[in-house]
Amino acid sequence: MANRILEEIRQTRPFATLKEEAALNIVRTADALRRGGELLFRRHGITSAQYNVLRILRGAGDRGLHCGAIAERMITAEPDITRLLMRMERLGLLVRQRNGSDRRMVTAIVTDRGLQVLDELEAPLRELQEQQFARLSEREIEALIHGLEKVR
Repeated sequence: MANRILEEIRQTRPFATLKEEAALNIVRTADALRRGGELLFRRHGITSAQYNVLRILRGAGDRGLHCGAIAERMITAEPDITRLLMRMERLGLLVRQRNGSDRRMVTAIVTDRGLQVLDELEAPLRELQEQQFARLSEREIEALIHGLEKVR
């Protein structure tokens, strides 16, 4: 079987180790998956980070979550969660409320508009993921998940 990643990145020398090849395959694949998602999210006026925050806040319910708790739950690290939340508030996707006893503590709560964006994205995102993983069987997907969890 041809080494596809060598061809894709136009590398002529073989990898030094299988681990190096695996790591580059993961990074390359993650980038391809991310790009597909970003195109879909952009059509709905948000970024993947904003989508992630909306999902986190939907799960939190009416109580919302403070910035630190949101940052801990993010799929990818965000260097400035406060600025991200401020942009989302300007878009009407969430509201931020200061704690009465500790003004530094800010809680974010998803708005109806934020929930609407999540609803609009549900079917197209599921379809995108079906396309992205169409060549894998359920068993292969389960093995992939298991292997990636072991790496993490």
